[in-house]
Amino acid sequence: RFGQQGWSRKYSFNTGDLVICSNVLRSYLDANPIVPWDDLRYIFGEIMYGGHITDAWDRRTCNTYLQEYQQNGLFHELELAPGFKSPNPSDFDYDAYIKYTENSMPPESPLLFGMHPNAEIGFRTNSTEKLFFDILAMGGGSDGAGSGEGSQRNAVRETMTYIQERLPEEFEMVSLSLKAKP
Repeated sequence: RFGQQGWSRKYSFNTGDLVICSNVLRSYLDANPIVPWDDLRYIFGEIMYGGHITDAWDRRTCNTYLQEYQQNGLFHELELAPGFKSPNPSDFDYDAYIKYTENSMPPESPLLFGMHPNAEIGFRTNSTEKLFFDILAMGGGSDGAGSGEGSQRNAVRETMTYIQERLPEEFEMVSLSLKAKP
């Protein structure tokens, strides 16, 4: 949602990486009586995700996250996010984990990921720019000679009217500032 914040460049991490890491994790847990944390951190941080990483500082960031979250504390109420601790595995089955996560996970926000609140502004700005780019793209780019241009322009106009009708009223910043308490 907030993009590749904290990395020096964009990396092509994807769902496939997550699925493969999940499969590797399952294999290692099934094959070992105790969790081989060092092996898992190495495989994930240097091979699976680390294979995408080309910058030394980014590799350090990735490995720091793994060191922080892949440890025995995960089984003893490790704080995974502000106000969200990992549950005791002896008290939960799979369905209980899902229910706990759905009910207890704090709402997604920049602070949840250790980011500055302005990351939300960047996300919303990018989303809005994409929305309006897509609306303009719906209108086509012809010079007026195209046969369906009028209906395309009407579709764009209708979409923009639909969006504008649903927007909240603009804030009166002067009035709000006067009402706000320092």
